[in-house]
Amino acid sequence: MENQLILNLDIRFSLTREEYYVSTANSFAIRTLDDWTSRSQTGLIIVGPRASGKTHLASVWVNETGGQLFQVKELVSLDVEILLREKFVVIENLNRIIQLSRNERSEIEEKILHVYNSLTSSGGRLLITATTFPNKWNIELKDLLSRLMSCQIAELNLPDDNLLAAIMTKQFVDRQIVVSPQVIDHAMVRMERSFSFAKKLVEKLDSEALRIKKPISKNLVNDVISSLGSRRSKS
Repeated sequence: MENQLILNLDIRFSLTREEYYVSTANSFAIRTLDDWTSRSQTGLIIVGPRASGKTHLASVWVNETGGQLFQVKELVSLDVEILLREKFVVIENLNRIIQLSRNERSEIEEKILHVYNSLTSSGGRLLITATTFPNKWNIELKDLLSRLMSCQIAELNLPDDNLLAAIMTKQFVDRQIVVSPQVIDHAMVRMERSFSFAKKLVEKLDSEALRIKKPISKNLVNDVISSLGSRRSKS
């Protein structure tokens, strides 16, 4: 693979409600998001591991509320007045604030606090996604930390096999790849049970199938899982 450049120009990512698979691992988060705009709290934080569907949920909410989504890094240079014009705001991956410089973090914290207070006054809503809980973000602005700690938190739990299979199927569909249910089932009993591994597996299978110019088969699944070093964890 190192000496062959593969360009996949056909990937399409669809983030509609109809394509979000509901299981026991995420049903509470979905119910919370559905009911949240009718509640009094300004902020909601969705916490879950990478590739767990946080962006999908946030995108559904943006589509249904007409809100705007921002990555935490964008807030460094973004004019706060742009944020203040919105009634529904999503900040993705706020936990990544700890990776920024102290000056950048201070700038972002001030902006989020300003936006939070404005949304509270106007009856707006702030949705935050993260991989960890607020007490792990090293927020130095105490007024902001107190507000974040008071937000409702909806946690995406570890996936069950049905959810992982649905996520993998959707990722293949996004890449316009047809994979049989038998191949998906074959992968389920051999792969690590995690969202991040499912994502890596789909990406690797896609690139390998393109490289060898063959459909994705059980044998290819075995080879790729072995190359990724997966060991199926026991539940």
